[in-house]
Amino acid sequence: MQILLLATGESDKLRPLTDTLPAPMLPVANRPVMAYAIEMLARQGIKKITVSLYHMGNSIEAYFGDGRRWGIEIEYVLQRDAWGSAGTIKWAERALSETFMVLPADILIDLDIESVLAQHRAKGSAATVVLHKSGSGNASHLDGDGSLLLEEPSTAVQPLFPTGIAIFETHLLEMIPARTAFDQEELWSLLAQEEILVHGYQADSYYNPLASFLDYQTAQHDSLSYLDTDGHVLDSTTRTLEARQMAEGIWVGRNHVIHPSVGLAQPVYIGDNCQIGRNVELGPNVVLGTNVVIDDEATVSQSVVLDYTYIGKLVNIDNRVVNRNMMIDVGTGERLEIVDEFLLGEAHPTLIGSWLRRTWDTIVSLFLLILTLPITLPAALLSWLTTGRMIARHPYLGEQRGIVADDAELNTFIMYRLNTHNSDGELAGFGRWLEKTDLYRLPELWNVFKGDMSMVGVKPLQPDEAAKLVEAWQQQRYQHPAGFTGLWYIQTRQSSELDEILMADAYYVATRTRRGDIKLFWQTPSSWFRRLRE
Repeated sequence: MQILLLATGESDKLRPLTDTLPAPMLPVANRPVMAYAIEMLARQGIKKITVSLYHMGNSIEAYFGDGRRWGIEIEYVLQRDAWGSAGTIKWAERALSETFMVLPADILIDLDIESVLAQHRAKGSAATVVLHKSGSGNASHLDGDGSLLLEEPSTAVQPLFPTGIAIFETHLLEMIPARTAFDQEELWSLLAQEEILVHGYQADSYYNPLASFLDYQTAQHDSLSYLDTDGHVLDSTTRTLEARQMAEGIWVGRNHVIHPSVGLAQPVYIGDNCQIGRNVELGPNVVLGTNVVIDDEATVSQSVVLDYTYIGKLVNIDNRVVNRNMMIDVGTGERLEIVDEFLLGEAHPTLIGSWLRRTWDTIVSLFLLILTLPITLPAALLSWLTTGRMIARHPYLGEQRGIVADDAELNTFIMYRLNTHNSDGELAGFGRWLEKTDLYRLPELWNVFKGDMSMVGVKPLQPDEAAKLVEAWQQQRYQHPAGFTGLWYIQTRQSSELDEILMADAYYVATRTRRGDIKLFWQTPSSWFRRLRE
């Protein structure tokens, strides 16, 4: 038997999410809906499937490729027009040469395919429709021998709903008009008029049509609730979460940054590269996509948060589907777009990884503060004896405030350095030696520890220096934090002019990578020795 997977995304369900993301690619526990269908087929020995594509089909093909990852072979059939759930079958006619099953790629179901096929063959059906007691759309019924009834029978019988799954014999393709929008409901009516035998198969296993946002939320919760300790779904399926179980009911993806004060109420799923701030409350029944950022003291419960979404400080999210700046009420389907990006918005790529950097800065700066303490304390004491003050405090400018606004103000902080000047402003003798050796900068590590600066970044500037930056390429430096070290320290000299330093910073901003930052950090000691010899 052949398999035709309908991934055309023609239905209107779950809009406006499906305006920008095809329905088969909607994530359930951070995996596309269609992936669950493919895994179900692969588990039951299916080696080759045909996939029909229409709405945003390129994204589907790019994700699933040739299917090798699932141990199957995928062949794609592309549509230029919307042909409906039956017209799509007609369009794929050339790929169908034997009895075939049609399966929507935007539903969740645990179906015993062999059982459906066995009934189809035993009854000699031209078509077998898979029905379920829960669902949406026009209800159907079965008579005593399992034949499909489109009208309600005289006796009270529980209504059944079509799942969109059906088995067809190839001769029925002749009854579907070519290049015409035609749905399966129209096909069943046509077959009934022609007195062609169609049977129904009642599925009693797990099924979710994903017809509403309540269905979508339920699917997320089910994907967590049915998991055993190995991450496998119970009740006869074997779906696996792509995350590590940190505790009972808590799954966390890779590269996460979660503040120790976060409160988690199971079940909770946290995707890859998520960053959760202090005193955040998550759960129960929360699924976070990848690259989600939740700021301090926010609360999220009974909700789904899709990829690259930023939730601001103190924001409360309950029973919502959140996609960047859009919130959708699970119960009513009503949507609300938030214009204030400090409340809700897109987690920009420049933000992703910033908390990982912050963790690195905190650990390294604390280690260096302790390591250099035998130098810093005597130097501070000598500064006090020669200048009358240990620490000098001066205002400096860092990166832009706010993590989503493009026009945010610059962060001003007080830089800590060993004092090198007398009360009259003249450079003291010991202070001259401190500046020559750069040891006067050791207290800057406290700024790194506090979060004012990063270990690696652009050169920190004083307000009068920053006032000279008027060109756009110079302003780009403020998208990155000021650094204790950086390309500006590695490539320039103490006597370098500001323009030379700005050029080094501009190149750093244009080419910055995490690996590059680590390389610059390890090059700093050799650059320090070079500066001593100047």
